[in-house]
Amino acid sequence: MSDLHHIAQVDLNLLVVLDDLMRSKSTTLTARRLGRTQSAVSHALARLRFTFGDPLFVRAGSGLEPTATAERMQAPLREVLLQAEALIAGSSSTFDPARIERTFVIACADYAEVVLMPRLLPLLREQSPGVDVVTRYLGDDFDRAVQAREVDLAFGTRFRGLSGIVEQQVGHEKMVVLLRRGHPALGQRMTVRRYAALDHVLVSPRGLPGSAVDAALEPLGLSRRVVLRTPHFAAAAIVVSRTDLVVTLPEGLAREVTKQLGLVSLPAPLALGGFTFSIGYSSSFENDPAHRWFRERVVEVGAR
Repeated sequence: MSDLHHIAQVDLNLLVVLDDLMRSKSTTLTARRLGRTQSAVSHALARLRFTFGDPLFVRAGSGLEPTATAERMQAPLREVLLQAEALIAGSSSTFDPARIERTFVIACADYAEVVLMPRLLPLLREQSPGVDVVTRYLGDDFDRAVQAREVDLAFGTRFRGLSGIVEQQVGHEKMVVLLRRGHPALGQRMTVRRYAALDHVLVSPRGLPGSAVDAALEPLGLSRRVVLRTPHFAAAAIVVSRTDLVVTLPEGLAREVTKQLGLVSLPAPLALGGFTFSIGYSSSFENDPAHRWFRERVVEVGAR
C-alpha cells in the first residue's frame, strides 16, 4: 500500500479552509475570502473535525478560538500550503499576478493604513483583483508574529534580530511637528526651548518608553511634558487638531492629515534621526512567487 494512502483519503482543499480559519477565526470571513458560502465552510469544518478527531475551534464570543491541537498544526500546515503553492507556481512558465487569489495579513501601525493603503489598494485592484489585505495592530508583538508566520509581513521601523526574519528597507522620512491652525505657538519662531515647553502627544506604536525626541532633548538639558501617549498616529493628529497639544511624527503621515484636520506642519526645531521604514517577513516566504510579488508592491508604494 502506498505511503500516501492516508492523504489520498483527504480532500486537500479542506486544509486551505483550515489555514484561513486559523487567521480569520470566523466562518463568515473565511467564506467571503475563499469565495464560498458560509454553509460550505461550516461543512468543511465538520469534515476537518472528523478527520483530525478534534473540535479544532471552539466558540469564543462572536468568533472562534483554535484548540491546542489546531494551534500545534498551524505552522506546519502553513508550510505545507506554501510549498504546494510554490510547486504549482513553479510548474507554470510564467507567473500571472492577475490569477492570485489570496489574503495577505500585514502587521502594522496605523501609519501604514493611512499612508500605504490608499496607494496599495488601487494598484492591487488593477493588477491582482483576487488579492485581499488584512491589517493587524500587534504592538510590541509583531516580530514574534512575523517569525511564527502568523502574518505575511510587517511594516515598521525597528525589527528585533530574531532568526528567520528577512528585513528589507522601504524608505526614510524626516520628522515634523504638527499643531492646530491658530495655535498660540504659531505667533513666534519655533525654537528648541519653546518646543520643549509645549505639551506633547507621544506616538509609541510598540508601547515602549522613551523616544527619539526625548533622546535629542536630553543632551541640551531640556525635557518635555508628554500629556498623552498613544500607539496610533491618526488618533494623535485628531487630538492635536482640537487642543493646544503638539505631536512630532513622520512627514508622510503629516501630508495626509494636515489639510483634512486643519493642522500646520513645521520642521522639527532639533536634529532628529527620522524614521527608516522596512518590511519584515519570514524567510520561508522568500521563494513564494505570490508573496514576492505582493511584498514588491508594498515596497513600491512605500518608497513613493
